[in-house]
Amino acid sequence: MSDTAGQGLVGRTALVTGASGGLGAAFADMLVSAGAAVALHYHNNEQKAIALAERFGGVGKRLCTVQGDLRTTDGPAAVCQHVEEGLGPIDILINNAGGWVGKPLLDTSVGEWDELMEADVRGSFLTIIGCAAGMKSRGWGRIVNLSTVAALSVATNEGAYGVAKAAVVMLTKTAAVELAEFGVTVNAIAPGWTLPYDSPHPPQPKDYPQSARVPDHRPGHATEVAAIARFLVSEEAGHITGQTIAVDGGLSAVLASSS
Repeated sequence: MSDTAGQGLVGRTALVTGASGGLGAAFADMLVSAGAAVALHYHNNEQKAIALAERFGGVGKRLCTVQGDLRTTDGPAAVCQHVEEGLGPIDILINNAGGWVGKPLLDTSVGEWDELMEADVRGSFLTIIGCAAGMKSRGWGRIVNLSTVAALSVATNEGAYGVAKAAVVMLTKTAAVELAEFGVTVNAIAPGWTLPYDSPHPPQPKDYPQSARVPDHRPGHATEVAAIARFLVSEEAGHITGQTIAVDGGLSAVLASSS
């Protein structure tokens, strides 16, 4: 499989939203290692984005940072324009930015609900809009959205978050159908409990007794989520679209069987 290892993304430009967050570094590492030019988006944490860029050789012709509030009407378009002016047309979008509220649905305030929907649903939608037109015109594109296992089955204390990410699943399916004829795929990844990029890998079950309910008895690792994204953005994944892939050690299967 020529495109799933090594420098298979040479000549491609990728945008990772929320790159300064928990999974962002893993996605960036995957894309840089595969030869893509990469834009690291951040909202507030400029220092973290710059530090991440330094890990990959610093800002240059193949790497940039870009600030933007993806919840605003004009924010995603401005981010996409900045990336295209600096690195070239966007071929790959990793829609990683989003929010989280860890409480039962009925304990969620209206303000928390609105903020979550803006960050997870509105932001993802507007960023797809910002990237899709160029992908359509060039006849090739890969979009990977971030959902969660809480969108697939009800999870304790993640009520509103699960609803928002379930909307991302339907956004993924709808965009996939509308973009398929143009050579653009749209898929989602639904991680379970996942350790960040800098954590020891692989996680050892003995270190995480609280993961006893997970069939493989451990949390996931950010690099495992990035590995799925690596395949989904490859040439070989061109016939896979509209899908949501759980990376959760079997947790979603357990949640589904108990619901």
